[in-house]
Amino acid sequence: MSKHIGRKQRWTQETPNRYVSTLGTVVYQERAWYALLDYRTLASGDGELAVWTPHAVRLGPYKRPRNAMVALEQEATILKNRHGSSVLFGDQLWAEA
Repeated sequence: MSKHIGRKQRWTQETPNRYVSTLGTVVYQERAWYALLDYRTLASGDGELAVWTPHAVRLGPYKRPRNAMVALEQEATILKNRHGSSVLFGDQLWAEA
């Protein structure tokens, strides 16, 4: 059983307008907070080699950075549940998944 990891341990504040985690980034732009999620999915073709397809999602606007963080983590959980081991977040390598 794993121990709960708090938000302050999952997120690092780089600047007053930017928070970073292993899943994505939360930034303050246009007078609101946005969550930026970059991920790749494994797309297999008919008889072809599987290819990692990149995707970028911008969630927001949110009033507080915490709300954007929660939205990003929820979207990542939904993607993990949908794609299983066929999804990578940020600069994550396939061997790490």
